[in-house]
Amino acid sequence: MRLIVPRPLHGWRAFAGEVGVVVLGVLIALACEQVAAAMHDRSSKQQATDAVYRELRQNLSYMKGRMATQACIERRLDEIGGLLERAGEDGLDPKPSWIGQPSEWFNSDEAWQAATGGGEASLFSPEEQQRLGSLYVTSKLFGSAEAREQEAWAQLRGLESWNGPLGPVGRVHFVSALQSARFELWETRVLAEEAFRRAKAAGLTGFEAKAQAEGFSIPHAVCLPIDTTRARALQILSKDSPPWGQPK
Repeated sequence: MRLIVPRPLHGWRAFAGEVGVVVLGVLIALACEQVAAAMHDRSSKQQATDAVYRELRQNLSYMKGRMATQACIERRLDEIGGLLERAGEDGLDPKPSWIGQPSEWFNSDEAWQAATGGGEASLFSPEEQQRLGSLYVTSKLFGSAEAREQEAWAQLRGLESWNGPLGPVGRVHFVSALQSARFELWETRVLAEEAFRRAKAAGLTGFEAKAQAEGFSIPHAVCLPIDTTRARALQILSKDSPPWGQPK
């Protein structure tokens, strides 16, 4: 019995050429697909980079704006401390008519969450992911410190409407709120300075100019004198205040 090997219609040489053309076509298609994927990844990374760095610059500019008011906050806390010390358990003399509160800005992480949720963050190098992630962590801690600070100042504003002697309970209450406010003042300063240091290490610049351009030198509630009447304070702040006004 003879084994008959089928022969291509046009010969082995022609067959090899046809196979080579097919293989070459597949390789070209795969290469084009890889090039297209690389271009897509590059575009996605650039878009994520632009969004994340823009968001971080905004957050850092807010921190710069906050740091510009630190002296006002510290001075007001010293004034409150002096009032409580002089009053003892008696009434406040003079009675403050305006306590105010530190200005607060809201840092965002929406761009970073979108980048991590959509997988674009994986396109960053491990070192860049670490640097950017640490900046967002610091920014989030800064926002948490501001929130706790506002709670302490909400208690301190009670001095505006307090009548009669403080008594031991009232004194403890206000001194405790004062110490909480002092601690958060310190913590916001530490976190802001750490954020600026990390931004510099990540090569992220431009937020100082952005802070200056956005005009954070507007009147701040905490910078108004402690003997300002509420009506006068609201009048001064009305131009740049949000529509919901100032808390009591």
